[in-house]
Amino acid sequence: MLRAELEALRAKLEAAQAKIAALEAELRRGHRQAAPFSRDEPKPDPKPPGRRPGKGLFTYRQAPPEEAIHETIVLLLEACPDCGSPLEERATHEQVQVDLPEVEPVITRFRTESGYCPRCRKRVRSRHPRQVSAATGAAGVSVGPRAKALAADLKHRLGIPYGKIADLFQTAFGLEVTAGGLCQADERLAEKAEPIYQELVEAIRQSAVVHADETGWRIGVLSAWLWVFTNQTLTVYTIDEHRSHEVVVEILGRQFAGVLVTDCFLAYDHQALVDWLQQKCFAHFLDDLAKLAREKTRGAVRFPRALAQLLREALALRDAQPTLTAATFAAQVQQLEAKLDALIAEGRRFTDPDNARFAQRLRKQRRHLLRFLQVEGVEATNNRAERALRPAVIVRKTGGCNKTPRGARTHAVLASVLQTLKQQGREARDYLASVLTAPAEPPKLLAPSVFDTS
Repeated sequence: MLRAELEALRAKLEAAQAKIAALEAELRRGHRQAAPFSRDEPKPDPKPPGRRPGKGLFTYRQAPPEEAIHETIVLLLEACPDCGSPLEERATHEQVQVDLPEVEPVITRFRTESGYCPRCRKRVRSRHPRQVSAATGAAGVSVGPRAKALAADLKHRLGIPYGKIADLFQTAFGLEVTAGGLCQADERLAEKAEPIYQELVEAIRQSAVVHADETGWRIGVLSAWLWVFTNQTLTVYTIDEHRSHEVVVEILGRQFAGVLVTDCFLAYDHQALVDWLQQKCFAHFLDDLAKLAREKTRGAVRFPRALAQLLREALALRDAQPTLTAATFAAQVQQLEAKLDALIAEGRRFTDPDNARFAQRLRKQRRHLLRFLQVEGVEATNNRAERALRPAVIVRKTGGCNKTPRGARTHAVLASVLQTLKQQGREARDYLASVLTAPAEPPKLLAPSVFDTS
């Protein structure tokens, strides 16, 4: 009797100590300013930075061709620079240095004509294709399309505030601009790029796989959400005051036929999306299971460890699929599904409430757990969407989100175009400059094949 009571008290003490340690860790995180996202305890064997041995492609900076070299400087060494003695076994060495040239603004003056047409009964005016503005008088000096395109890229993709962009233009290029002028230029650019944005939305609706995620945002003093919908070749951002399934339906359409890769946020479980094919992010599950395994003791730790091992087996099976026959792969998938069903079975009794809640969570998402083993091209994690959110997080931190709904729309449109250009390996300045100087419809961004991609 006394031994049973002692064991019960020991178990309560261990649980209390684990809870105290978790609370102390939360307290440390709340007071840590220099590294708010660092781990509580460093890893005993951290991986060194850089490329892993045998992984990736090793490259180095290639020497430019002979015709690209602007200047060759020859430095002879006749004698030792220390003692002046003649040198023996002299050798010649080459080093190529690539630097930035001095940049000066290119100033172009356009002399146009205007006149009254008696037939049309209006005044008409000539305009050159390179002009981005027809203003004269006090507004007759404007910034050119390439400068505006570079400013948009710096602001909406790299997250540099308008004030620092103006400082950079003055320091590096000798170009005087103001933060307000750059903001107004971006608003006009976003208006011209609106058809391109609609093109991206239509393409993402027809994609075979879409990764989605969201993060907090603000429009003035009001709370909002920045959403991202992305795949390998294109990205669509939208900023909305709602964090609900309605945003998903508005972007992807009610008839979306691809696979939606997400986390377990409730909006993706709405009745309107019940028939959609989905894949829930394995990285979130593994992180939560690792936390459970650290916090639990004795028998309660077996469930998170076993479940994490099963998820890792599923990832290993995905990697081994090219080496297996179709029949072998299907049989192993079936075995994994049977083991998963047994681990999270509704009739299984859990002594630990956290384990019971986690099993219930997986039962709710059971149809969406192993989709990446059933549909080709589907990834097991939502890392692609989380990576696409990082530029937006930088903009939020450095620029403070948006002050007006028009500013929010401007950021959503330009960030979508710029991120898609980067994914496709295209130069942003030239394309945005062509959008600014387009006489009517802007140039197409996507090739027809992009409308059927994962």
